[in-house]
Amino acid sequence: MPLSVRVARNLIWFQATLTLLGIVLLILGLVLDPSDLQEGLLYAPFYLPPLAAGWLANQWRTRRPRVRHATIAVQLAIPLLDFIHFLIEDTLSWVLTAPWSALIVTLLLLPPARAWFAPTLQTPYTPSQPAPPAAI
Repeated sequence: MPLSVRVARNLIWFQATLTLLGIVLLILGLVLDPSDLQEGLLYAPFYLPPLAAGWLANQWRTRRPRVRHATIAVQLAIPLLDFIHFLIEDTLSWVLTAPWSALIVTLLLLPPARAWFAPTLQTPYTPSQPAPPAAI
């Protein structure tokens, strides 16, 4: 695995870990103050993309190009959702997530990452066939 792919994977895992910590804090806040249940559930969709990115990072061992493409798409969706959240709630979380996601996307677009996720060209297995009978 190239260095750029390993760094991107570790950044994604750190991102997913922070998201899990945010979910724990959200649940803790809802337990302590159940009157904010609707507002707490409003934040739930914003936690899904980083968790999906963490799951995709665990699928990288397959080296399939579609896993790389899906990870790039999810990383682009994270700051977009945070920007939408900014328009609704006036938060600045997108200022932090945009450079983080841009770094991950850049690392995944580098040539070593593209080569690592490229499918290997293997010759299909063809069973050996018996030689045709000799002409008499």
